[in-house]
Amino acid sequence: MTHLFVSHSTRDGAHIAQQLSAALEAAGHRCWIAPRDVKPGVPYPGQIVTAIEASAGLVLLVTPAANESPDVLQEIQLASTARKTIAPVIVSGCAPGADLRYFLGVRHQIPWSDARGTTAELMRSFPAAAPPRSTLGDAMHRFVDDARAAGIIPPAAGVETPVDASQAFDVFLLMPGDQKINVIKVVREYTGWGLAETKTLVESLPPVRVGIAMPKSRAEQMFRDLKSVGATMMPLAAHKP
Repeated sequence: MTHLFVSHSTRDGAHIAQQLSAALEAAGHRCWIAPRDVKPGVPYPGQIVTAIEASAGLVLLVTPAANESPDVLQEIQLASTARKTIAPVIVSGCAPGADLRYFLGVRHQIPWSDARGTTAELMRSFPAAAPPRSTLGDAMHRFVDDARAAGIIPPAAGVETPVDASQAFDVFLLMPGDQKINVIKVVREYTGWGLAETKTLVESLPPVRVGIAMPKSRAEQMFRDLKSVGATMMPLAAHKP
């Protein structure tokens, strides 16, 4: 299945980008979004180029910070050069700046309403076939797939990864509870991420993947440690590469 590249400024568009990506993925499109899909230890610019060139198109969140971002402008230029469909989503009535308008031209602009409504509009430009599921087992698999798609960042480099992928597990957080600071501390201990990244992860739209492809013993320990500080957790899920 192809993916959509979601271009946004993390300064003022990260939360909306996460909501929109989750809704698009539930509708049948995978999304490539930073920082969730950035691979640790691999040069960042090359990842951006590859993700755009391999995409079915680019969704641009037009915000004040996006208008000023050279990175967003570069992403739009790459998509335009690769002749990708570009769909601008206008957040809070923010008009594209002159630099963005150069590449957007007269493309139809979609006003941001909410994740569901905006996704419905985007599906007109990016139709995706999502086969219906009828059994309880299929419904459970879909729930796990949607939960896996909602994770926004992978674990930091250096976290142990089992040789046998069949023994790898993902850890999902549903609610941080009243001790959010302690939950953030636990997640940082297991991922090695900085305070800002971990806070964004814990506060994002649930369920949130806080551990990925972990050995069972480590995943179980992380699960227990998060529950001990009041977090509400999903059962451990077998990792699917």
